Amino acid sequence: MAQRQGTHVPAVRAASEKNLGITQRSASINFSWTGDIRKRYTDFLVYEIRKDGTTVHLREYEEQEPLVPKAAPAQPTPETVASTTEPEIKPISDEDRQLLVNLINESATERLIQLDEAVQAKKKISAGERTVVFDPITDRAQRASLHQQIRRIFDNRIETLANNTGVITATPSKFSKNNRVGGNGPRANNSRSRDQSKSFTQLGGEYLHFTMYKENKDTMDAVNTIARLLKVKATNFGFAGTKDRRAGTVQRISVYRQRASNLIWLNTRLPNIKVGDFVHANEPLQLGQHGGNEFVITLKNCQPLGGAGCSVDQRVRKLREAVEFGLAYLNRHGYINYYGLQRFGTYAIGTHLLGMKVLKEDYEGVLNDILHVEDHFLQEAFDLGEQEPVHTNDFHNSRDDYNRAKAITLWRTTGNVEKALAILPKRFSSEAAIIRHLGKNSKDFMGALLSITRGMRMMYIHAYQSFVWNHMATKRWSMYGPTLIEGDLVLVTNDQSAADADSEDNENFYAQARALTQEDIASGKYTIFDVVLPTPGYDVIYPRNEIGKEYVDFMKKAENGGLDPYDMRRRQKEFSLSGNYRHLLGRFIGEPQYAIRVYNEDTEQMYPTDLDFCTAARAQKKAAEAKARKSPPLLANWAHFTNNTAQYDQAITNERRRKASESPQSDGVVVARETWIQTGLDGSDKRVKIARHTEEYETKVPVEQFNDKVADNATNGIISSSATETPTLAKGLSDLYYESTAQQTVINSEDGITKQEQDVMLIEESTAPKADAMEVVALTHEATPQSNHSAVADPMGWYGSSMPALPAAAETEKAMVPFNSEKESEADTKKAANLIVPVLHSPSENPFASVDDSEVIRSSPDASKIAVILKFQLRSSNYATVVLRELMGTCEENAASGDASSDGN
Repeated sequence: MAQRQGTHVPAVRAASEKNLGITQRSASINFSWTGDIRKRYTDFLVYEIRKDGTTVHLREYEEQEPLVPKAAPAQPTPETVASTTEPEIKPISDEDRQLLVNLINESATERLIQLDEAVQAKKKISAGERTVVFDPITDRAQRASLHQQIRRIFDNRIETLANNTGVITATPSKFSKNNRVGGNGPRANNSRSRDQSKSFTQLGGEYLHFTMYKENKDTMDAVNTIARLLKVKATNFGFAGTKDRRAGTVQRISVYRQRASNLIWLNTRLPNIKVGDFVHANEPLQLGQHGGNEFVITLKNCQPLGGAGCSVDQRVRKLREAVEFGLAYLNRHGYINYYGLQRFGTYAIGTHLLGMKVLKEDYEGVLNDILHVEDHFLQEAFDLGEQEPVHTNDFHNSRDDYNRAKAITLWRTTGNVEKALAILPKRFSSEAAIIRHLGKNSKDFMGALLSITRGMRMMYIHAYQSFVWNHMATKRWSMYGPTLIEGDLVLVTNDQSAADADSEDNENFYAQARALTQEDIASGKYTIFDVVLPTPGYDVIYPRNEIGKEYVDFMKKAENGGLDPYDMRRRQKEFSLSGNYRHLLGRFIGEPQYAIRVYNEDTEQMYPTDLDFCTAARAQKKAAEAKARKSPPLLANWAHFTNNTAQYDQAITNERRRKASESPQSDGVVVARETWIQTGLDGSDKRVKIARHTEEYETKVPVEQFNDKVADNATNGIISSSATETPTLAKGLSDLYYESTAQQTVINSEDGITKQEQDVMLIEESTAPKADAMEVVALTHEATPQSNHSAVADPMGWYGSSMPALPAAAETEKAMVPFNSEKESEADTKKAANLIVPVLHSPSENPFASVDDSEVIRSSPDASKIAVILKFQLRSSNYATVVLRELMGTCEENAASGDASSDGN
């Protein structure tokens, strides 16, 4: 079927709505403004609402390249074929074979040898063939001998294991070069995936739930694509509801026995699908398990009534008033709950017409309509050949549509099923199933129809039910409006409120209804929001008033199928319709919001998608990481350190000396038993024991006396330590060493390179007071050149206040290699900064007291086009396009063109 053209254009959309019975509005007021819907796919954003009322968003996603497959082996040459066809198999000797026969029986020996040959030949081994079980051996020594001989004879290619009854099992060793089990084997990324080592019970359940963002794909198309790449069945997936094709949508999906690591790489492979926010659960998602949908819709080229010739500011003011009035009215009074255009497909022959022929049991006619090709598609398809269509950017004139036309025509003219299916795009599964079936049995029309998926078949007949319901809703509203009349139907809800009744997500398939009486109406218990209308079926009742008669009159017309609403059973059981009830009026969930933007190009994204938010967050994170790397640059730090090692060493010495000088005096004593040598002056405890004293000190020596020996040994680089120290000894020997070293003198040479000289002075504890040590530290600090440049980070606290200062960036950037791309980080920052999120406002009862004009976002000072951004939530069975139709109304200048277009169809 050729696709219906241009429904995003108001005039064409109005004509299509009239044909489908969508002609009435709940408001007697014409809000009188209009705009274009879906100029871009992402102008129409849909977010699933959970049962708890929260909205589903894609918070983050990872990108990961799949493992690169191994390169295909080179084609063998005649010279190498003989050497590469079969791997070399080493047979066992006759002596070893006889030894095995003596230890086990002949049959077990043969099976063991066959297993070894399969391992050496690198063949796939089935689960039943990879295990050889021996008869029980109760003698422990004999079992040990068997284990040893099998390891020796088969060179550790076979391993054995005995249980507590003496039964020994032989299997290929895990260290053998071939340990493969028949089948596809483990997935390539198991070894690198963090969740592969855990069982599904540990992960939380066998069903992996994840958030899916998609653009320009319906839910089933996206699921089929993911299933094909994962090599699993599409039936393994579950979801709460299907989402629009021509939109950017977000919803939760479940898949059976998959792990997050298996899906992450899809984000790199699929540009219009992103998955993330993974969590495991014990149950899958099922249809109806959601609370509705949130819509963020951008209407472009918006024009108010009488806006021609007005300035941009005047048109913005008029539009704002109209939008405020409309949203406030619909929020209070609701909207006629029509089935939207997407219910009837995107093709020239609507799905309701297919359903009508199914109910008439005209199965051949149904198949012909499904395989219908319009002349202009057919002509252009064969004229183009392998060239791209002229309108490749137009959704309706895509390459798939032309290939579909070519494939169907080829099959009709030649009967070549294989060639037609090779051309037909995979997404046209219904057409493929019909061609495949009729290619085998050209007259089995019922069988060909049943070869289509059941969901698609039921969609056809449900579309016919919706077609009838729309016309009956129009008749009911045009005759009685919001007034309750005797015979109207209401659900039997056991005194539930209208809101509770309306919260049913499955369109009240199993509900019961009854007709209102005059007493019910007079009681004031019911309102127009309680009134329901049935879709045709054998298990519903029809209104007990003129509307019930309209069902009969409308359906019996030839153009509407010539059907009887009281006879909806068919010989094919699945085509027998039970019917259901749908509320006449729908209402928002929560309060709607809006914003107005002035722009230049229709290609501008007015409201960011979840993908935009994720991309901006990643860009900001990347820019922050780049900034952190640049301030200060790691390479600049390292270069400064390598050129000033002596200065850094002296800073460590100064800090150690300061800590030692500030430590409290200890009254403890130490027993010296061993001799150690200090191996580093970096403040660490690096030292090596070089000797044990031949004469141990049996008496405890006071610290004051021991310092003299420390000072003497420090001159030679030898430090005496204690094997045991009292807990109250605060100063270590290395502290005493640093405390006893002298000050440094910093000399600046003519070439500007800092040099250091150390005059080692032994300061005895008895003659050098603690204040002198502090003066030495102060002197050293004064001698160290200071700079106002940024200092190097000192997370370990090694350098203290003597930290060498980094030179300015200009002094080192010529010698530095850039750590990251400056242009790349600037682009990331700019990209993140360009993400503009309009401020949305709730409508007030008084639109003249609404937001100020200064709050309207303008793409540029000379921007002249106006866009209206709407955000609202609806229940799962309600249609956003119906709300837009009620909200916008009509403009006088568009009414004539709309009528002309509808007359021409």
